Amino acid sequence: MMALGALGCTGADAGVGLSKGTAQGPLEVPELSAEGPKLVAVRPGVPVLERPEAGARKLGELSVGALVTRSVEAYGKATCAGGWYAVRPRGFVCNGDGVTLRVDLAPLLPAPPEVSRSLPYRYGRARTQGTPAYVGLPDPAAVAEAEPDLGRWLGKAGERAGTLLGAAANDVPLDGRGVPSGPPVLLPTGDGIGEEGKRTEGSFFGFGGGKAGAPLVPLPVVGGEVGAKLAALRKGSGVAVTRSFEVNEGGEGEGRRFGVTPDGRLVPADRLQAAPGSTWHGVDLEKVALPLAFVHRYDVHTWEMERGKATEGEEELERHAPVPLTGKFRTVDGVRFEEAREGFWVRAQDLVVVVKRSKFPEFARGTTRWLDVSVANQTLTAYEGQKAVYATLVSTGHDQLQDPASTASTPRGVFRVRSKHVTRGVDTREVQESFDVADAPWVMELDPGVSLTGMYWSDGVGEPRTFHNVALLPVDARRIFGWAEPAVPEGWHAAYSAEGEGTIVNVRP
Repeated sequence: MMALGALGCTGADAGVGLSKGTAQGPLEVPELSAEGPKLVAVRPGVPVLERPEAGARKLGELSVGALVTRSVEAYGKATCAGGWYAVRPRGFVCNGDGVTLRVDLAPLLPAPPEVSRSLPYRYGRARTQGTPAYVGLPDPAAVAEAEPDLGRWLGKAGERAGTLLGAAANDVPLDGRGVPSGPPVLLPTGDGIGEEGKRTEGSFFGFGGGKAGAPLVPLPVVGGEVGAKLAALRKGSGVAVTRSFEVNEGGEGEGRRFGVTPDGRLVPADRLQAAPGSTWHGVDLEKVALPLAFVHRYDVHTWEMERGKATEGEEELERHAPVPLTGKFRTVDGVRFEEAREGFWVRAQDLVVVVKRSKFPEFARGTTRWLDVSVANQTLTAYEGQKAVYATLVSTGHDQLQDPASTASTPRGVFRVRSKHVTRGVDTREVQESFDVADAPWVMELDPGVSLTGMYWSDGVGEPRTFHNVALLPVDARRIFGWAEPAVPEGWHAAYSAEGEGTIVNVRP
């Protein structure tokens, strides 16, 4: 097992740099063709800077395995021995600072995220306290030390391997806007569909495509002993898996499968419980106008109205089901009922209503995109000017409307999206410090410690459960992430807004 540091990925592979501008003046950088030469990131958080100089404004970041078009020659070597290369569509990256021109290494690295899908990676949760994450492929001695219960554990894993799994977030079809366009569909090519056309616990972390070997050890974990247990994951901790491979020490029968995390660590797949993500999502308001309600209780039935009397019907509405409303209501025996467009009535106490606004904040002009988050209602509505385009349920701080400075309450106010990250770690307080989440999807930072975040580990929207964040289910998080500014360029892992830019987010009671 070789580490990237042993392959010379420290800047020595750079060509001769050419100075094409001064630190003060503008740089004339021709538009880079998508077919041009590439560079590849070998560690997370590689900065893309506005200018080819240390300390320049950060435009975004690349992560391990990112393959990005670059300029043919470097734009100077000041503070970067390997040379500053322009990248597509803008910015500069220091060759050697977590990137290399050796694109032949890309297939040996963790696979990049699939950003066109509701979840960019396949996810799992640690089944046991102390689930190992190895640096490189462990030898039998390292496994015996890290997993003394292995024989008994593999027996249990074999028993549950055939457990069937249902539909996943990535089974929900999306249109070109990232809006869900129909019910989930289990295709033969779907995540973790096995040879028999079924998705099981045993097949979920299989990626197909023939034999795949262990990855190189990326730079972030070089320095530890290859094969050693780098980390012991807490039970329930979320793990993103970019690809997987099998190891068969005996050469006969099935081997043991390891999942490759985005930072290149190896986690035994049998130690992970599949976390396919909820298929639930909000409503495209291009097709359904406000007012709109979501059912927020269990055992909710429709009602009929006749001669001022309300009669409960037999039809039951699923919790979280969307109910388009007419805007009309009636009060019978002190109970308010809302009229659904389908003709039935529902008790107002069983609903959360997204009303049709008659007044708008000053910034809701033209086609300006902004998000309206209601902490009391646990809803998020996306607007373009004064036109509502999408509505869904969220989860905010579990102390609701208390002081966020001293409680688990989402701060209220008007924010802008400061940065967007395809994935990023989550503060353990967001999950009551009960487990860890290293690669939460579709993170949009509003303020330090406050983000809109995709949530694959739970389907608990409509209830306050987080610390400061606003959590969305995967399909909704992907939709809002793609719609909001700043845009994340192809191949990048994060993008940062300039001062006064970024989509406005109004968090209110």
